[in-house]
Amino acid sequence: MKKDRIFSLRMNSKVRDALQRASNKEQRSVASLLHKIIMDFLTREGFLSDVDYGAERRQFERKKITVPTETTFAEGQTQKAVPGVVLDLSLGGALITYPKSADVQFSSVGKLPEFGLEIQVPGETDTLHFDCNTKHMRDTGDEIHVGASFHDAKEDQLQKLDEYLFDKKDKKEDSEK
Repeated sequence: MKKDRIFSLRMNSKVRDALQRASNKEQRSVASLLHKIIMDFLTREGFLSDVDYGAERRQFERKKITVPTETTFAEGQTQKAVPGVVLDLSLGGALITYPKSADVQFSSVGKLPEFGLEIQVPGETDTLHFDCNTKHMRDTGDEIHVGASFHDAKEDQLQKLDEYLFDKKDKKEDSEK
């Protein structure tokens, strides 16, 4: 949905401060958080449908999955491996969740870390590896969700991921029969 109108509003400083804290926690700007709050409300109350504003605005289609993963973070000169679970996956990135007890430390200010992601997708014998940039992190109360984009992905890894995401292996095998 094209953002072609500006809307100003007045609020007291306590609400503004709370919005700023929430936006910091969500790794968003205040404007982005307000847009999300408004869109969520309008959709939930039936004033807008996903079709009205084009729900999927991402470059790559996502697939919801639940696949164990291992992420590798650099801590100085050493590498630290942390288990997690991929919740959704695309050719551009992933959403990963970690239990609150996991040794994952992200700051809500400053540069978010880069990390390696190892994924064993169903039906694939090889483990896929992607280098990731953290785009946002969110503390959900029980878990930490991390949205990441892939960078400098190897073509063979993307091809295997593409085959999994879009069931191309099954279609290829069916056409060969």
